[in-house]
Amino acid sequence: MPWKPTMLKATARALLSPIAGVAVLAFFYSTTFSHELEVGTLLIQHPWVAAKDTTNTATTAYVIEIQNRGTGPDRLLGASLSGEKGILQEADAGARPAHEHGFQIEPGGFVRLQPGGARILFEGLHGALKEGEMVKGTLEFEKAGTIEIEFTIEPAGLAEEDDTPIHHHTHH
Repeated sequence: MPWKPTMLKATARALLSPIAGVAVLAFFYSTTFSHELEVGTLLIQHPWVAAKDTTNTATTAYVIEIQNRGTGPDRLLGASLSGEKGILQEADAGARPAHEHGFQIEPGGFVRLQPGGARILFEGLHGALKEGEMVKGTLEFEKAGTIEIEFTIEPAGLAEEDDTPIHHHTHH
């Protein structure tokens, strides 16, 4: 069969279509599922919160990593989501609130809030948090101050790996 220009076009389309699809998916993944914010000496990588429906009033939030690129320590003191204050919790079986002074981040160091580890508990939330959307919140630091961020809403199943019970303690 002799070669024809239309065969070349069809072959190029057949080859480029999957490549273009992979490129679009890679771009979508990198921009949607991994976001970061650099403020002063802090690099905040991919803050996310677990999706929830309207019947739940609590959810947990995580940050892949907060790096301190400065020469002095800083401390994560608190967080908020849709105006509700969060409770920083340590990575222990009782899920007790973090020390009243928050999480220290040494110069050149980092802190990770991940399922099975430290986390932020939000209670008293109204409305659904729908997977794939973004929701406004803040992280509060001792030196960097209050930083406005957007949490990506991830599938609730990712947080379900965090099997530590949710408890909160009242201080008298």
